[in-house]
Amino acid sequence: RKKFWAMGANGSVPQVRAKDVKRVCEGRHGWLNKAGLTNTKMQKRWCAIHDLRLYYYETARDAEPKGVVFLRGAIVTISKRVKNAIEIETGSLISEKGVEKRTYFFTPVTATADNNAAMFGNEEALREQKRKAKMVVDQWHGWLTEEAAKTFTPL
Repeated sequence: RKKFWAMGANGSVPQVRAKDVKRVCEGRHGWLNKAGLTNTKMQKRWCAIHDLRLYYYETARDAEPKGVVFLRGAIVTISKRVKNAIEIETGSLISEKGVEKRTYFFTPVTATADNNAAMFGNEEALREQKRKAKMVVDQWHGWLTEEAAKTFTPL
């Protein structure tokens, strides 16, 4: 059995299969690239938002997440440090035992055909790729901001 890393709170997140979280996440799921301040290499991950958490998996069929970003008290912004990225700072707005302060970056996963067209100088394809990437960033930013705001919403 693989070791599970629950990012942000001392391993207190239950194991959740990707297909189970997909069922309850209200369509807020998809592929993103993920990196952090310490591990800066972008890694493609299937992500889903549910219950003040952003779960990320290696594939959409995994039995357990590679990790979880706790959105309770997190600051979610369009990054000024990484181009076309969402920046999540966990543990920023609340002081709670076990909540780790950490920064994550998520960027859109672009299609191979778009990348190939852009590499070979197709300006129209490059513009379309940038437009799609901005749409993905804006969509995820909205979802994550809305979820993080639940921190301060009365039950």
